[in-house]
Amino acid sequence: MRSTAATAGMLSAAMLMAPGCGSSSAPDQARAEPVRRASFRSLVARDFLISCPGSAGRSETAFQSARLDELKQLAIRKGAGRAIGLGENDWAAVSRYDEREPCLSGEEAYGEALAAFGGTLDELAARIAEYQP
Repeated sequence: MRSTAATAGMLSAAMLMAPGCGSSSAPDQARAEPVRRASFRSLVARDFLISCPGSAGRSETAFQSARLDELKQLAIRKGAGRAIGLGENDWAAVSRYDEREPCLSGEEAYGEALAAFGGTLDELAARIAEYQP
C-alpha cells in the first residue's frame, strides 16, 4: 500500500514539474482565455447564421465570413493563434450536440442572426486587440 502511494506521489510531482504543466503555463492560458471564448462564440453565431434559409449565398454572409478569416490571421500574427485554434476545437467538440432550433426563414430572422454574428466578431476583434503575448 505504501509503495502505491509513493509511486502516485512521485508521478504527481513529475507531472507538475514537467514542461508545459503546472503554474508556469497558467498565466499564458489566462491571457489567451478571452480570445478562446470569443473565437468559440463567433463560430456558434456563424453556424446559426448559416442555418438561415438562403444565407449561404448572400453577400452579407460572405463579407462577415471573410471578416472572421481576417481576424484569425490577425490573431496568428499577434501570437494568439493557439487560442483561436482552441476555440475552434471547443466548438467542433460540442457542435454536434447543439440542440438549438435552426434560424427561421425571413428577412427579420436573417437580420438578427447576421447582427449577432457581427457582434461576436466585434468582440473577437476587441479580445485580439487586448491580447498581450
